[in-house]
Amino acid sequence: MKEPPVVPGRNGPVNFAVAAGQQQGAVMMVYGLDHETSNTDKLFNLVCLYGNVARIKFLKTKEGTAMVQMGDSVAVERCVQHLNNIPVGNNGKIQIAFSKQNFLSEVINPFSLPDHTPSFKEYTGSKNNRFLSPAQASKNRIQPPSKILHFFNTPPGLTDEQLIGIFNIKEVPPTSVRMFPLKTERSSSGLIEFSNIAQAVLAIMKCNHLPIEGKGTKFPFIMKLCFSSSKSMNGAWNNAASEGIVEKENDVDVKMNILN
Repeated sequence: MKEPPVVPGRNGPVNFAVAAGQQQGAVMMVYGLDHETSNTDKLFNLVCLYGNVARIKFLKTKEGTAMVQMGDSVAVERCVQHLNNIPVGNNGKIQIAFSKQNFLSEVINPFSLPDHTPSFKEYTGSKNNRFLSPAQASKNRIQPPSKILHFFNTPPGLTDEQLIGIFNIKEVPPTSVRMFPLKTERSSSGLIEFSNIAQAVLAIMKCNHLPIEGKGTKFPFIMKLCFSSSKSMNGAWNNAASEGIVEKENDVDVKMNILN
């Protein structure tokens, strides 16, 4: 299947800018995060679907509030368009707005969040960023949140029961799973459905980039998630070909180091 053309502002690559010359609008505010459970990685897992992430900083004086420096203003626009006022979990809702800051300064001694992780983290070197090159960027499907997620880069022998068990452990139980026919013996992919959009968003935050052990492999597979264009699980097979494009992303890096 031929790769679709790169459309600027939609699926084009989002490059990291030098801090001093950063475009205005590349930093955004995120409000309404669960103070007790949220952290930088969980927020990264969600916003990385819409552009490269450079830095994330939680604010000590405003609980449940974070600042995110994206690759450029286009990535922030995508986040505002698709993630502002979306429900998360049982009773949560997040708001996203442009920040007046041009960039985030490095925090040398970040405070600890309630889960004991640091309140600041750098992501410019993370292999989990998905818009690092035009070829990689073109394989991303910019979708609004939905209750059906597309999963890929999982072990080829993964079963429905094993996948459901992974999400159950993270306390985001899915309602159904549909595996795509294997296009390659190197990895598997498919769709996983949740009871509503809020649970699917929470699943992205908790489970995106989880390491999954594969039989006979030295390194774990890093499962990747994104929102699906499928409206129902019954239509999954019709979308298998188009969504399978994402499966080829980072083919040479199927089994990546767990660390960002």
